[in-house]
Amino acid sequence: MPTDRQSDAWSMMKAKAFKSGWISSDIAQLFFFRNKYKADSLVALQPPDNAYKGNGAKTLGDNVKGDKNFRSGKWLGYKNNNLDVLLQFGKPTAVSSITLSGLVDIGSYIMPPTSIEVWGGNSPSGLKLLHKLQPAQPTKEMPGYLEGFDCRFSPATVQYIRVVARPVSVLPAWHRGKGDKGWVFADEIFVN
Repeated sequence: MPTDRQSDAWSMMKAKAFKSGWISSDIAQLFFFRNKYKADSLVALQPPDNAYKGNGAKTLGDNVKGDKNFRSGKWLGYKNNNLDVLLQFGKPTAVSSITLSGLVDIGSYIMPPTSIEVWGGNSPSGLKLLHKLQPAQPTKEMPGYLEGFDCRFSPATVQYIRVVARPVSVLPAWHRGKGDKGWVFADEIFVN
């Protein structure tokens, strides 16, 4: 992550080892995510890219976190399509946030989504917009990092949640791939 932050849905712990007369260790960091509600099913309304399809939509609800290696098979990658997933719960559930767990690897054209929309309701055809987030975009090259994109909204009782994340359509002028499309990579959707 580019900054030390935390939210109600996740936190990051950093540790470093020290011993007198020795050089200290590198900083190790670990993320802890809260996932109060597990969807009974996840359906991809648009497919991920064939090269980064993980285990399909199930990847976003299997509680297996990806790391900074986007080729690990733990990620879904979207370039030509939006990430567009429908979560279904067995009974109406009171929710107030979702966190889209993602990867940002600027050198590999993997950027934060330009927008994330969260829709909710009691039928797939009767969804209402609960929240729209427009994540800040990087302004320079930096090392890859994991990111939790938090979407908080007024509590709503829903049986369906639809999450739509849009990749960058044109990489910025400072990027070595300027003018190309960017990618969105996600490994989990946490519901609280």
